[in-house]
Amino acid sequence: MFHKVLPLRHILVADRCPIFRLGMSSTLNKHYELKQVHEAGDAEMLMQVFKTHPIDLLIMDDLLFEGELRQVVKKLRLINPDIRILFFSDRGEEHFLSCMPRGGIYGYVNKKVQLPQLLEGVESLRLGHHYFSQDLLIDRLL
Repeated sequence: MFHKVLPLRHILVADRCPIFRLGMSSTLNKHYELKQVHEAGDAEMLMQVFKTHPIDLLIMDDLLFEGELRQVVKKLRLINPDIRILFFSDRGEEHFLSCMPRGGIYGYVNKKVQLPQLLEGVESLRLGHHYFSQDLLIDRLL
C-alpha cells in the first residue's frame, strides 16, 4: 500500500550506539530541512519519544527489541498508523521477512551500505514507497 508524500519534520533515530545516533542525526539534518531529529538509545526511550512527538519517520536498529520486533511494530502502528519505519541494521535480512511489508515495515537498509543508498531509502519512504536493499532482494530471488 502506497501513501502520500510525507513532509519530513520529525525523525526518530533509535540505536544503542550514541556515536551512530549523532552521525545519523547530523547526516539527516544536512540533507533535509527538519524541525528535529530525536534520538533513543533503548526501547523505553524510543516509546517515550514516539508517544510525545509527531514522528514522521523512524530509523531504527532491531536490536533494541530483541525477539519482540513484530509486537513493537504493532504498538507503534497503533500510536501512529501513518509512521514510516526504516530498519537500518547489520543483521541478516531474513530476520525482517516476517514483518515486511504487511507487518508494517516499509524499508530495510543494511548498515554496511554507502550514504547514497541510505538517503535513497529515506527518500523512497518519504515519497510513500517501500524500500529494501538490493542485497535483500537479490538474496530472496536466488
